[in-house]
Amino acid sequence: MKVLRDPQIISGFVFEKPVDELPEISHCGEALCCAGHHRGPHAHPVFEFLYLSRGRATWKAQGETVVQNMGDLYVAYPGEKHGTGPRRNPENHHLWVGLDLDRLGAEGVRLAQRLRAERPRLVTGCDEVEPVLRSLVRQVVAHRTRRTEAVLACLRLFITLLEQRLDAGAGERAPAARRLPYSHAVQKAMDYLQQNLERRLPLTDLAAVATARSVPHFCTQFRREVGLSPAAYHLQLRLSAAREALRQPAIDVTTAAQQYGFSSSQHFSTQFRRAYGVTPRTWQRGAG
Repeated sequence: MKVLRDPQIISGFVFEKPVDELPEISHCGEALCCAGHHRGPHAHPVFEFLYLSRGRATWKAQGETVVQNMGDLYVAYPGEKHGTGPRRNPENHHLWVGLDLDRLGAEGVRLAQRLRAERPRLVTGCDEVEPVLRSLVRQVVAHRTRRTEAVLACLRLFITLLEQRLDAGAGERAPAARRLPYSHAVQKAMDYLQQNLERRLPLTDLAAVATARSVPHFCTQFRREVGLSPAAYHLQLRLSAAREALRQPAIDVTTAAQQYGFSSSQHFSTQFRRAYGVTPRTWQRGAG
């Protein structure tokens, strides 16, 4: 394991060739990056999948810059140079895995052929892959008995979930990849939302920050560029921040709910389960 030591990274690590018995896995890792994160162009001989669990990120490859939101999976193709976009990223948290799909059995070959044919850059709404990637990393770290079997099971599930999202298409949950840049008004509103996670914000305040000519015009512009309403986008940010707070044993569900502006712990739990498929308490136990 290599610990990532970089002024732009709060904490992180990467494993190169993490399982001797499975050369199909080139690398895997996780990083919490501070605001201003930048990664120069680089390439891998295998597919790389980057999942964003918190914040927002931009990536550029083949002259195409896309915005990655929480829950999205970015695909970098073998031998393709990719890096962060022209703007430095805000604080974000992501996991990644490099896979030689052509060596991962029939299902891996099928997915590789599909990706090469369809060339998706961003697969949106992939929340289900996060626990799979976390389980994979834990198996790599722990050196438990039957580790190889467990890692292979994680990889098969990852492939199945990714194919499922590709089948569903971009229209089911999240918008298609958006090109940079956001308009100045929308970027100002997004920054303001990120800086104010402790309460819900009135639309009139956001429109004023964005210097929009009216609230309806602001909401239409925001949804067109971001793919979500301002309220839905802010809810994602608050839920993500609360989820990270719950990693701390001293933070309970009620405290997290109050800290991030939810009207009650019950309301927070409902929204959390709707977003992540588990209750906050269940997620906290698993994250411990």
